[in-house]
Amino acid sequence: MHRRDFIWTSNLAATAFLPQFTQAAELRFFSPEDAKWIDALMAQIIPTDDAPGAREAGCLYYLDKQLSEEGLVRYATNYRTGLPEFQKQHPDFLTLTFDQQTKLLETLGTKNPFFEMLVDHTMQGFYGSPDHGGNRNKASWTMLGIAEQMHEHAKH
Repeated sequence: MHRRDFIWTSNLAATAFLPQFTQAAELRFFSPEDAKWIDALMAQIIPTDDAPGAREAGCLYYLDKQLSEEGLVRYATNYRTGLPEFQKQHPDFLTLTFDQQTKLLETLGTKNPFFEMLVDHTMQGFYGSPDHGGNRNKASWTMLGIAEQMHEHAKH
């Protein structure tokens, strides 16, 4: 096998495992392609381990909803410019292994305002109320052992 064929095949294999965001009705702000990037970044911010991570908690859908109609609309331009800039600087991000992605993001530190903003919004989607589009199945509340208390609090 030639090197180019190997690289092409490896990239195809790696992208085959990315979540598919093809249902336009689910996404309001992000295109399916941009959703892949945001989802991969969020999965790095709150990875899945013995508890659900950002992906399982639906943080992408929280952010998508908030940017399109609610509380985070004021950040829409930051995402429209920040994500393409990140994609331009790191075009192979989606084809990297999880560990390689982690190492790349560790080098950013606080030097990347886009990524720092995404960290904040991922945390909001993970720990906030499911009413806002994230924390699917009360994932973080269950992990923290406070799902019942939060349910009771919401009643009042």
